[in-house]
Amino acid sequence: MSERLIGGRYVLERRIAGGGMGAIWLALDSQLQRHVALKLLADHRISSPDARQRFAQEAKAVARLHHPHVVQIHDYGVDGDVPYIVMERLEGEDLEALLERRQRLTPAAVVPLLNQAARALTAAHGAGVIHRDLKPANLFLARIDGEEVLKVLDFGLALLDVDAEARLQAKELAGTPRYMSPEQMRGQPGLDPRTDLWSLAVVLYRLLTGQFPFSADALEALRSGSVSPAVIPPSSVVPKLGVEVDDFFARALAAEPSLRFASVRDMAAAFSELVLTGQPAQAAKILVVDDEPDIELVMRMRFRKQIQEGAYEFIFAANGEVALEMLRQHPDTDAVLSDLNMPKMDGLTFLSRVGEVHPLVKVVIISAYSDMSNIRTAMNRGAFDFLVKPINFQDLKATLEKTLKHVAALRRMLRSTEENDLLRMFVHGGIVDRVISAVRVPQGGVGERVEATVAFIDLKDFTRVIREEQPEAALRRLNSNFEVIVPELTSRGGLVDKFVGDAVMAVFRGQGHLGRALDACLSVRQQLRALAFRSGDQSPYAHGVCIGVASGDLLSGSIGARALGRLDYTVLGDVVNTASRLASLAERDQILIREELGDRLSSSFECVAVGTRQLPGVSASVLISQVICRRERVLTVSDATPSVVPAAPSEQPVMAAKSSADLVE
Repeated sequence: MSERLIGGRYVLERRIAGGGMGAIWLALDSQLQRHVALKLLADHRISSPDARQRFAQEAKAVARLHHPHVVQIHDYGVDGDVPYIVMERLEGEDLEALLERRQRLTPAAVVPLLNQAARALTAAHGAGVIHRDLKPANLFLARIDGEEVLKVLDFGLALLDVDAEARLQAKELAGTPRYMSPEQMRGQPGLDPRTDLWSLAVVLYRLLTGQFPFSADALEALRSGSVSPAVIPPSSVVPKLGVEVDDFFARALAAEPSLRFASVRDMAAAFSELVLTGQPAQAAKILVVDDEPDIELVMRMRFRKQIQEGAYEFIFAANGEVALEMLRQHPDTDAVLSDLNMPKMDGLTFLSRVGEVHPLVKVVIISAYSDMSNIRTAMNRGAFDFLVKPINFQDLKATLEKTLKHVAALRRMLRSTEENDLLRMFVHGGIVDRVISAVRVPQGGVGERVEATVAFIDLKDFTRVIREEQPEAALRRLNSNFEVIVPELTSRGGLVDKFVGDAVMAVFRGQGHLGRALDACLSVRQQLRALAFRSGDQSPYAHGVCIGVASGDLLSGSIGARALGRLDYTVLGDVVNTASRLASLAERDQILIREELGDRLSSSFECVAVGTRQLPGVSASVLISQVICRRERVLTVSDATPSVVPAAPSEQPVMAAKSSADLVE
């Protein structure tokens, strides 16, 4: 344990990672009383001007990028002679460690990872930053607010466009050879973002096959430029990938940059579409979690007809720990049957962590009738249903059918939203992250009651712009704001339900939905403020936003006219109306909530009472509060914690209590 003080503020606690450029330490920020990750330049590099410049360059590069999929920089300085960077602390593992455990991933599991990395790199390239060292070790799967979020790390080799002339003349050979593009290996000046596309494509190839796309001899040929060797077809390594995937990599890893995809967004969208459209109709996948040795034999016998007909596919795990890993390997799982009493990780613990790896899957709990107290706890933690032992097969069959029908309805909702042309303009397939398996959905609308949070984000005084500016200019101004707002919402699991004039309505469901919604709204406000400050009062971002947030019970279902072929999923209820009315009362950059909601948030967010207000269309006055910021929390880390690198403080999710009629006391 080290007690060394850095920068007069940061107390080093223990080393958690290291490399050629420096070491990363877990440190305590003594002023804000929070844990951070602190990177120190290696001792043998301190005397090198190039190393010191590169270290400072990393801080500048990341400071440009306030993005949910890029590790965030809190501070930079020099302690004595030693430069240091202070970053957010992340808990989880990098993709290199994931590959060591799993060897390779399914295409469906890779899609959300690729899309998150693509969003980060799109932001970086838009800010004039080229990473130059993308590899699995620099892509980190972090656990944040009950979800797994990919973060891009280590911008130590990044090129910035601050000095365009210097970048054009730069000829240094830097990077990790197996992931470097041919032009980067040759030390060619004037590198552009397409070098990052190559590196990301190599990472993608490894995730799918567990191997590299080129032999050592082929890499040498690429470096010399003598020939352009073909990519080893991924289908020759994993036959079920198919020739379409071979064609994708032939383009993504073209030696000539102009033959690659035009942008990282285009590359990710092409792969997502390939996976989604290339999947045939599949059996409903059911994970059974139980330590009984005969459970697999029993389930296969009981459901042999459904298995033979291709309706059901079963996978098995002996405890909750293994079950989480199985869900990572099988992201197209629809339902889980889980026992409560198991070794290593019991059913209740497993239930509390399911949302981290699979937000759509529904869990049916199985336990003895005498364990009704734990069953009740499981239902309140979000279990979809329960069965008691000894299990009646007809009850099990009916419960599975009901659960699978419910999951199918959810998938239909997400798919219909993805196909909304207006949303596609702004998100470019971002919703694909959340529809990671073939959609097996019955025709017709399905309604349900859900616990969710609605955020209504309105641009301040935009009506004046519509009156005074030309239509094209007004729409450009509006869309510039939406391009900032929508990614902040979707990156935190929000689903854009609709655009209403100059406002956006988003719905957050699942674990921690209220906290995620408020984090998204705070980030929207911060991003627009920063852009307005940099761009001036006449910029499109100078309007500010008026935000209303409400949470509770909603009706979710399809509405529209079947005769017109238009049935859209949406949410209805007082929560929607309240969020909209609060937004209409909000002043510029205010986030308004009902006061009773603020009481629930007091431990996680700083809220200030605004007073009594009359909501439009409501006769009775209500008490209103505004959300100021997220509270900082002190996190403790034991020595048993796995190796971590640069984590935003994790909130305790605000869970909606679910119960079955059988459990009402």
